[in-house]
Amino acid sequence: MPSIEVGTLGGGTILEPQGAMLDMLGVRGPHPTNPGDNARRLARIVAAATLAGELSLCSALAAGHLVRAHMQHNRSAPPTRSTTPAPASGAMTPVGLAMTSAVERAARQTDSLAPLSPAAQERARR
Repeated sequence: MPSIEVGTLGGGTILEPQGAMLDMLGVRGPHPTNPGDNARRLARIVAAATLAGELSLCSALAAGHLVRAHMQHNRSAPPTRSTTPAPASGAMTPVGLAMTSAVERAARQTDSLAPLSPAAQERARR
């Protein structure tokens, strides 16, 4: 992680929860003899935790656990009409736009006198 920004002095480190975590990790404040050592140590801790998370994710993918968990919790089911929220009144959805014929679109844009079906006239009024 070449550009990780961490700090052990100033900023949010004065807040109680952040200070408590820095104390627990043993990196709060400046290093007594080598300036920047506490920040480098905190950066290594954050990088190690990130790497551990990535390794865990890769192993779950390789073993099929991630897919199985998503299937178990039904995160793979396609959306249905009953579970999809209705659009705001008058809003055109992609399906509604696809069902609008080229003649109807042209009539709306140019206010042409082209004959529209009663349903198209109702949609145009909305």
